[in-house]
Amino acid sequence: MAWLGHVIRLEGKRIPKRALVWKLTGRRNRGRLRKRWIEDIEEDIQIMGMRGWRKLCKERAEWKKITEKAKNHSGL
Repeated sequence: MAWLGHVIRLEGKRIPKRALVWKLTGRRNRGRLRKRWIEDIEEDIQIMGMRGWRKLCKERAEWKKITEKAKNHSGL
């Protein structure tokens, strides 16, 4: 989660930021779709009951409090 806040604060042209928002094009294999990393993190955020997390990522001190809360959360 701490890395997510870091990447969200990066400029739009940086490679990690582009990789985070990049969507695959073309055909996928049959069967169950594999989860992307961001989908797994969004599940954790939903379990914690947070709303508006993208805005909170922009504020470093607030995001640090949230990551500390996530470390202590028993459901993650």
